[in-house]
Amino acid sequence: MKINRLYAVNFRNYSSCELSLPSMINVFYGANAQGKTNLLEAIFYSAFGLSHRTTAEEELLRLGSEAMAAGVEYESYSGRHEVKLKKYRQQERWKKEILLDGAKVRPREHYGALNAVMFSPEDLQLVKGEPALRRRFFDMQISQTDPVYYDLLVKYNRVLLQRNRLLKELRDEGGSSAALRPWDEEFIRLAAGITKKRLTALAKLEGIVSDIYASITSNKEQLAVRYELKANNGQLLYPADDAACGEDFYRRSMAERQRVDILRGNTGVGPHRDDLQLLLNGTSLRSFGSQGQQRSGALALKLSQLEYVRRQLGEFPVLLLDDVMSELDNSRRAQLLRFIDGRVQTFITVNDRELIPALAGNAYFKIENGVISEEK
Repeated sequence: MKINRLYAVNFRNYSSCELSLPSMINVFYGANAQGKTNLLEAIFYSAFGLSHRTTAEEELLRLGSEAMAAGVEYESYSGRHEVKLKKYRQQERWKKEILLDGAKVRPREHYGALNAVMFSPEDLQLVKGEPALRRRFFDMQISQTDPVYYDLLVKYNRVLLQRNRLLKELRDEGGSSAALRPWDEEFIRLAAGITKKRLTALAKLEGIVSDIYASITSNKEQLAVRYELKANNGQLLYPADDAACGEDFYRRSMAERQRVDILRGNTGVGPHRDDLQLLLNGTSLRSFGSQGQQRSGALALKLSQLEYVRRQLGEFPVLLLDDVMSELDNSRRAQLLRFIDGRVQTFITVNDRELIPALAGNAYFKIENGVISEEK
């Protein structure tokens, strides 16, 4: 997959921006707060319909603007395409349009059209950060290659929201717990479907992560990934396949903890509570790994995301590296560059262009106060 052109109108600090991107490695460099990350954000927004920095899309609009657009022209195994997103105010309400090859589409039809992987300093917390970071990493990876999974997630989150609202009402206002039954049945179906797909994906991901981590450490250490499922009593389970956590598991777990869920006003079991456990030579990387080992683990996870998408779809996604090169030491930086060189179109933001060696065909763009200058 390769992006040929990026454009943005009233996006962050860009009133108008149009950029041809013929190279495989594109380096945006300059001082802080000049607009480098905004360019990567425009690509990310074009790919996913959301920002990697904020949940309030109105913040993407240039100050004083009431409409903005961002889009890319790209090519993939299916041909040449264009995706464009518009956000604008109409009759005091915000509207959003997604256009794929000129036709309006829904988010579910847009997600996965342009595949991208973002790697930022926050992702170095993938190993030692909160479970939500690892769930997001895993969900985005699977969703890009499996539209059914994306649809399951959207429906699951809606049902979870409604069930939690009802739990709070039962706790605060009383009533019969029988009102939960229709929500419970839908929750059980969706939860089992999501967990099954996660375990299937993990079986493919684990070997990729293990191989990449071994190459990073010159085969001195072994990294394994396990799915960590939380049972109704808080006990952690490590299912080998979906038979251990199918609909019967969720039906039984939710019945056993119904009273606790009502008292707490939220759902305490389900895919929204699960995690990925990383094991280095059989012990927890999060608890016992050094900072260097944890950073190698995070790098292996991100590189595995690229390889996973390639194996599922037959081509690499584009890679967005947002100010991450200065956070990696020389050996990990070299490992990353060796992996992407010549086969993954990559967009890199750095303060110092010297951090990126002159690989064949690199393109360098200096960013200053939202002005882009291509340099040799």
